Amino acid sequence: MVSHFPVSAIKATHRHSPGLALAALTLFVLLLAPSARPAQAEPLPGLTYLTEEYYPFNYTENGDLKGVSYELLRMVWEELGMPPKPVEVLPWARGYERVRFEKGTVLFSMARTPERERLFHWAGPIMAVRFVLIARKDRAIRLDSLDDLRGMTVGTLRGDVSDTLLTAYQTIASIQPVADMRQNIDKLMNNRLDMVAYEELSWDKIAARSGLTVDDFETVYVLRETPVYFAFNKDVCEVVVKQFQEALDRARKRSRFRQILDDYLN
Repeated sequence: MVSHFPVSAIKATHRHSPGLALAALTLFVLLLAPSARPAQAEPLPGLTYLTEEYYPFNYTENGDLKGVSYELLRMVWEELGMPPKPVEVLPWARGYERVRFEKGTVLFSMARTPERERLFHWAGPIMAVRFVLIARKDRAIRLDSLDDLRGMTVGTLRGDVSDTLLTAYQTIASIQPVADMRQNIDKLMNNRLDMVAYEELSWDKIAARSGLTVDDFETVYVLRETPVYFAFNKDVCEVVVKQFQEALDRARKRSRFRQILDDYLN
């Protein structure tokens, strides 16, 4: 209910003191004005989103960003009542460098490993994956341990988990990192590589997308099984990360997320 202040009182006050009249008029206007509402804080303020070409988790198609991780991110934004935000797509090594040292950045999808644990804040998981060594079946390669890599050539994605895990074996094998996994497909098919180190499911999808028969390849060694997450620069406020995590937890429980997994992975 609006409080009433008689205009006659303002006029009467004006006859005795112009200053009092101005104060009374100001009070009158304030009483008629609607109550001011405090502005709500923007969810996830100041974040810059980074990703890579990592089919089928996050990738571009006809200029549009798609994939399991990106669809989950959109659901997080929806849970928080946010519009979609821009996402920069760049080579993994460059994105990893930026999220390590650039304030306010978040990179997806990143394997959460003991070596990386203290370097970032984490929200997830998105899903569990396997990083493996893959060879052509007609090569009949068998490995009992990574010491059996002696004299072999292995293609990796520069800065990827599998690339990092093979660093210690550079003295016995030729580890050849590239910026784009499609380069390794060509090199493997042309017998310029013995094996490729990459995430198993993603390899199968990329190979099929490249017109190759998935049954022509086999996993010869499991490097590591680990979940993938959204990784935040350590400067990002933990309250913001917690807000993101809570929205992600709600999103993953929705039937829509199960449908997203089915659409992209099956």
